[in-house]
Amino acid sequence: MYSIFQIILATEANTSLPGSGYNSNNSWLELFGLLLLFIFIVVGCYFTTRFVANKQLKQIKHSNFKVIDTYRITQNKFLQLVQIGTRYVVISITKENITFITEVSEDELKFKEETEVKKEINFKQILSELTGKNKTNGKG
Repeated sequence: MYSIFQIILATEANTSLPGSGYNSNNSWLELFGLLLLFIFIVVGCYFTTRFVANKQLKQIKHSNFKVIDTYRITQNKFLQLVQIGTRYVVISITKENITFITEVSEDELKFKEETEVKKEINFKQILSELTGKNKTNGKG
C-alpha cells in the first residue's frame, strides 16, 4: 500500500509506482473507455427523453383537458381558461392551490384566427436574415 505522499511524488515525476502496473498505455485505454462510457450515457439519455416525450404527447392528444389561455397576474399567480370536454372554466393558480373561478360559455370567448395561431415559421429564412445572407433583401 502506498501513501498519498508517494502517489503525489510519482504523479509529479510522471512515473509509475513500482509494482503498480500503471503505464501511459493504461491511461490512454482508461481515457478511451471513459469517452465510450460518456457517449453511451448521452445516447441513452437522448433515447430515453424521446421515449418519454412521445408517451406524454400521446397522453396530451387523447385528453379532455386543454389550456386555452393563460394570464399572469404576478410571478406566482395565474388565471387560466381551460376547456374540459365542451365546457370552459376559469381557474386561478397560485403556488399553494388551484381555485375554480367561473364557467364561461363558448359564445363569450374570442378565439384567435387559425391562420394567426398556426403561422408557419421558416427557421432557415429567419437564420439567413439574422446572419445577413438573405439575397432577396439586398443584404449579404
